[in-house]
Amino acid sequence: MDLAELGRIGATATDQFRLETLPTYLVDEEAEDFAAWQRGNRTLLTVENDPWLQHIRDTTATGVHWWRARIVDYPLTDYSTYELHGYQANAAAGEDIYIADRAWSAELVELRDDFWIFDNEIVVRMIYDEDGRFVRPEHVTDTRHYLGLRSIAIRHAVPLAEFLNRNEPRLIA
Repeated sequence: MDLAELGRIGATATDQFRLETLPTYLVDEEAEDFAAWQRGNRTLLTVENDPWLQHIRDTTATGVHWWRARIVDYPLTDYSTYELHGYQANAAAGEDIYIADRAWSAELVELRDDFWIFDNEIVVRMIYDEDGRFVRPEHVTDTRHYLGLRSIAIRHAVPLAEFLNRNEPRLIA
């Protein structure tokens, strides 16, 4: 599987779930924004200035359900803090975002795979190297296993706004 195939799957799916579990993701497209954030720029992207957020808003308006669970570890890395802050823009565009602290449940300790689930039928693992650099997508045939992992993550997570209010009010935009 390659990124083009992943894009084709995502282009037709009406339910798109993402599980993120790493403390840091090294994403070239985010490097400039992350560096600015580290320098103190806490400006959120908006649907007016970010094509991805426009895509989420536009597809949500047509009935696509975007949702994600993010498992975090404390102490938060700079990247996790940046991501939690930035998720507020995704939520404003229409994505449902849930956050769980891995320490909240023993069930979360072993959740280390990142993956997409499309329409509850297609699972794509996102393979990263040890530094958090994306390597490749990998189609997975054991859909039931990953649906179970999603259930575990969602069962122990809370909505982004609740997590920020309770755990990280300093990140509220």
